[in-house]
Amino acid sequence: MAVISLLSDFGHLYPAQMKAVILCINPSAILVDISHEIPAQDIKAGAFGLMVSAPYFPEGTVHLAVVDPGVGTSRRHIVVESGAHLFVGPDNGLLIPAASRLSQDFVVREITNPDLLLNLSSTFHGRDIFAPVAARLSSGMAVIEVGDEIEDFVELDFGVPQVIDGKVRGHVVFVDSFGNAITNIPGKVILERFKCGDVLDICGISMPLVHTYASVKKGAPLAVVGSHGFLELSVNSGSAVELLKLKAEKSIDINLVCY
Repeated sequence: MAVISLLSDFGHLYPAQMKAVILCINPSAILVDISHEIPAQDIKAGAFGLMVSAPYFPEGTVHLAVVDPGVGTSRRHIVVESGAHLFVGPDNGLLIPAASRLSQDFVVREITNPDLLLNLSSTFHGRDIFAPVAARLSSGMAVIEVGDEIEDFVELDFGVPQVIDGKVRGHVVFVDSFGNAITNIPGKVILERFKCGDVLDICGISMPLVHTYASVKKGAPLAVVGSHGFLELSVNSGSAVELLKLKAEKSIDINLVCY
């Protein structure tokens, strides 16, 4: 039985239609929701969610991801082969960070085979293009049947943090439902320069670098290398986003506080 993961910004109602299409084609598919609560049209947030989730799925998984503000335009539909996984979605960069995390030798194909599609609407390619393709791939269809390889696909990354005069500069890439702000700064970049217990100055707030949320009292801010491997700004039992007035793409500077 094949696993199909699903990620979108669709919220309620619409994911069920994609699942219905998949199950009509492959009734034995195992459907796993990564999230359907990605902020509306936030491609980078969707790409981050897919990137940190895909490595935990078994080989052979088909990842169906749709955050698609360009639906109905000339943007292409693609399938990406990477590390024994397949990714299905729009050619807007959404799939690329996850694919490149699994393998640098990934292959991108444009979906051009009209026999794979439902009656096409201009506003719901998740149901009419991506879901049927994902279902057929999960049923054993050879990926070559979707279409030819392309090399001019849309790329996306989260930027490279800078280190200037001992200060680390990065930006927020994802805000989770707990109000934690996840940055593009890998944990190893932080731990090469700071140690656990150091107090950091972030957005004018003193935040200790700790191992876990409960290392500080309730309501206190903290910095932690999260389970995803990136620096995360948090408040124990609270919201770092509210405290620091953060949002996705906001730049941050991290300095060591000297007493």
